[in-house]
Amino acid sequence: MKIHAKYVSAEESGDEYFQISFDSEAPNDDDFDLSDLDHPYLLVSRQFECEDGGRCYFETHDYDTYAGNFRLRLIEFTPTRFAFEIAREANKYVEVNYDLGAKQFRDVQRIVHIIFGVHG
Repeated sequence: MKIHAKYVSAEESGDEYFQISFDSEAPNDDDFDLSDLDHPYLLVSRQFECEDGGRCYFETHDYDTYAGNFRLRLIEFTPTRFAFEIAREANKYVEVNYDLGAKQFRDVQRIVHIIFGVHG
């Protein structure tokens, strides 16, 4: 799956919950349930308060095919591209294109590294 995002955000709640989101439309305060959205988006999160077995939660606008708790392997994260692989047999590649400035890239990169367990 490939999408283009105009909006990228990273959030954290203490040392336990981390989330990144990529959206093709401007975020709306009324969008509490992302699974009801029909425009392209990607959400990846990880919760460390209980043993997660290294699994992350992710979902997209194609909720039936691209959503669930899986081990994810980071392939690339740059100021213009985020790509990862899902540990499963089919539909295992996700790529998002966007354009981040230097400061936003550093802020999002920190959360990406925490979610994917990248050290350094």
